[in-house]
Amino acid sequence: MPKPTPPRIFDLAQIVQTQWQSLTQAAHDHHHAWHTPTLANVGEGIAQVRTVVLRSADPTTRILTCHADSRSPKITQLAQDPCFSWHFYDRDAKVQLRAYGRAWIHQDDALTHQRWRDGAWRSAQCYRTPFAPGAPCTETDLDIDEAVDPATGEEHFVVLACKINMLDWLYLHVEGHRRAQFSWQDAHWQGQWIAP
Repeated sequence: MPKPTPPRIFDLAQIVQTQWQSLTQAAHDHHHAWHTPTLANVGEGIAQVRTVVLRSADPTTRILTCHADSRSPKITQLAQDPCFSWHFYDRDAKVQLRAYGRAWIHQDDALTHQRWRDGAWRSAQCYRTPFAPGAPCTETDLDIDEAVDPATGEEHFVVLACKINMLDWLYLHVEGHRRAQFSWQDAHWQGQWIAP
């Protein structure tokens, strides 16, 4: 029986287009492997890594977004260094994608008000707590009073947006991996093959 061989992937432009299609789908499909990526930055001198929910992916603007609490460390760290990295892995497809870009936040604007109305309020308890994420507290501090005004929480709600300027794509195959890197230059993605 002949050994399986990795698919012959030659078209770098098709690869980058397919990745953005997957990102767009993942933002709307909570069953997609990329719906909950890892988001990383550097803060307090160390790598800070956390799982987030991908809320939107726009191939035209190259912007990925997630939701966050304005009091969280990643938001305060963003002021010192806006460089963020995203890590996506699809075990079934054997594809890893890393995306790099510069981030900023939306708060108390048309986008955040729309996202809140569209369903972010369902996680309002996360934003209603008097404690900033990561702040010391007791177990009883974690109990949110059911009598809390349901309109509260939006004041801490932010959309973290990140404009992607580099992608690193890795396809894992038992007979040989394929890896390519893409950078945004001259208003389009420029790709090159690199060693896996």
